Amino acid sequence: MDGLYLPLFAFVLFHCSLYLFDTIFKSCLFLPYLHLLKNTGLQIQPFRLIWFTTAFNRLIQKWGSVRPRLLTAWFTVGTWTAMALLPYAVWLLLHSVFHMMKQAIRDDSMPSSDSVILQPVVPGVNLPVTDLGYYMITLLFSTIIHELGHAIAAVREDAHIAGAGTMLVFAVPVAYVCIEQLESLPPIKQLRILCAGIWHNIVLILAAWLALFLLPWVVYPLYDYGTGVQVQYLDKGSPVTGPSELLLGDRIIQLNRCKVSNVDDWLNCLVKSFREPSPGFCISAEFIKEHDESIPAKHMSSGAVECCASNNPRHLCFEYLESESEPLELPQHSCLNVRTVVEAAQQLCHKPASAALGEGGANSECGFNYHCFRPSLENNTKLVLLKRENGREVLFLGHPSDIYNTVHVTDFISLYTIFPSIFPEMFAQLCRFLIMFSAGFAVINVIPCFAFDGQNITRALMDLLLSKTVSHSSVRHAIALCITMAGTFLVGLYLALAVWIML
Repeated sequence: MDGLYLPLFAFVLFHCSLYLFDTIFKSCLFLPYLHLLKNTGLQIQPFRLIWFTTAFNRLIQKWGSVRPRLLTAWFTVGTWTAMALLPYAVWLLLHSVFHMMKQAIRDDSMPSSDSVILQPVVPGVNLPVTDLGYYMITLLFSTIIHELGHAIAAVREDAHIAGAGTMLVFAVPVAYVCIEQLESLPPIKQLRILCAGIWHNIVLILAAWLALFLLPWVVYPLYDYGTGVQVQYLDKGSPVTGPSELLLGDRIIQLNRCKVSNVDDWLNCLVKSFREPSPGFCISAEFIKEHDESIPAKHMSSGAVECCASNNPRHLCFEYLESESEPLELPQHSCLNVRTVVEAAQQLCHKPASAALGEGGANSECGFNYHCFRPSLENNTKLVLLKRENGREVLFLGHPSDIYNTVHVTDFISLYTIFPSIFPEMFAQLCRFLIMFSAGFAVINVIPCFAFDGQNITRALMDLLLSKTVSHSSVRHAIALCITMAGTFLVGLYLALAVWIML
């Protein structure tokens, strides 16, 4: 939330300053300013900046007149697609409301990862402020594609386009198109126009997904993909920075025993490192006898065992995980240098010998003459090994969330220093935001709700479906109004619950 205040204050200051200057210039009848507003189509309202123009009308008319049969078929498919989306969107809204009610009762602000729900996106709350640029660009582009669908379909169905424009509502940029005499058209033509925006958002989702899917192959000569993750940047003060620690451009290929091929693997491995105990190390009895610097062990209140002196900051107390039924001449706890253990370990191990014994009582994970030793740590403290393609492993002792919060990685591994990985990563992020916002627009606009396309879609749908059974249009419109009021109530309840949970 802290990162939200600065951009929030900037937008408040921007709108207040604009409205103040607009009020002063209009009250003084400053003619150059009034002419500027008239000629540019600008309107300044409290926390709203509106631009309206007729400059694109001829271009829209031209686009709507190309291949009329193909366009009619295109928007007919869009109408059927939107109608198929309608029941799913209503179910998703009901499911989201029910899910959020359970969250509110449990006082839980984190949604379940295995549940698909509608989730409002608020910069600084559940979206990093650093992604504000992606947020505004993709939001504006999604609405432009949406409104362009309405405009071209309106031309195709002989509706009049009064003009188009954009609007900045506080910090939310949206596009809009003004269509006149829409209600005078037959219901099927109304549906083609009203569903065209939703259809174009669905097409935009498919296009963005295809671009995201093909991106690794397009950039392959310059970037590698699927062979690890590359450190894109590190936050200042990150606990994994230092002369022998992570560096910018490092390729991470493994986290403990978890293979890392992409960012999803990276996140899953971090979660796994948090949920599971720190790994053990397969080391020989000779190594223990040579390097053990333990003192009498002390059991800490946290459950950990301390067997190292305070002057050994690079040492940890390692616990012997062999079966007690097979006693060997090895101490239960040994104080060892962590780096030395990592470099000398044959492999990592997790299970004690009581779970699986090999020949001669040796741990089957480690093999003959090697024994499993695991660091004795507090519950939330983990030893994490980050294996790089070049350079020795990075050792991290602490909470894995510190790695997640301070190390930023990318799927695209730069093969040449003059081509940084930020370029394909930015394009991929734009595609992800386009998919997210276009999907949101398609779902929310098909739901019967005031101020959205669903309001007019419901009305036209009732006219089309009930024209033979309900002769009076006023009755059909009353039915549509009741459905829209119910949908609006659900959307309002969903937004209220979302705000309650986020706050």
